Amino acid sequence: MTEARPFPIDSAVWRDHFLTNRATEQDLLWGTGARMTEAQRSVVAGSIAEFELGERSEGRSLMAFARKHAELMDDPDYVTAMAAFIAEENRHARYLERVMRDEGLPRAEQTSADSVFRFARKLAGLELSIMVLVTAEVIAQVYYRGLRDATDSTVLRAVCQQILRDEKHHIQFQGQRLAILRQRRSRVTIWRRRWTQRALLAAAVLVVWRNHSRALRQGGYTFREFAREVGVRGERLNRIADPIGYSFGLDWNARLA
Repeated sequence: MTEARPFPIDSAVWRDHFLTNRATEQDLLWGTGARMTEAQRSVVAGSIAEFELGERSEGRSLMAFARKHAELMDDPDYVTAMAAFIAEENRHARYLERVMRDEGLPRAEQTSADSVFRFARKLAGLELSIMVLVTAEVIAQVYYRGLRDATDSTVLRAVCQQILRDEKHHIQFQGQRLAILRQRRSRVTIWRRRWTQRALLAAAVLVVWRNHSRALRQGGYTFREFAREVGVRGERLNRIADPIGYSFGLDWNARLA
């Protein structure tokens, strides 16, 4: 799948992508290779726990918004695709949980940052809910690169690589749905959405750096480098989410009629 297509990728294609990804889940060779040092465990323990909690979500509010949208669009495959997306996020949580268990690291049951993200998604409709969700996805694209390089754990490196591969498609899936939702919006409204997305990312950068700077520094990031990379990836998301980059055919227009 590529970022540039004349039409948004259809929901049935995304459904099949996520289901195929699940069926071909790779063997991460649990329990083999190098492990973390004690010093590395102390640096990343709380950080991994918070991200594991963020990946661990039933997505009830998101699924409710998706079902309502799918009914309006006559697009039942979108519900299945969204459910498969959430299942993939939960699989990431299971990967991280197993790493934590094997390394003797404690899990987290609640954090302030995770509570804010979940609360924001519940208040929003589908568009804003996706914007909040994809903010976390963009942050994850940078965070897991840092976490991958923060320890000697062979398994954690493999887990981070798998998550990074998946996140690339998650952002495209969610970004294209934003484009579909915005295809009849004015350019002024779309401009405002772009700046709202930038503001969400800027706030997330500050929160994530405050809570995870030790792990990110261990992985080779300074604050400036972390913020810059998030910004670059955020602009890529904004391009994916801009309906001007697609040719909406009669099928999509009929669904919005």
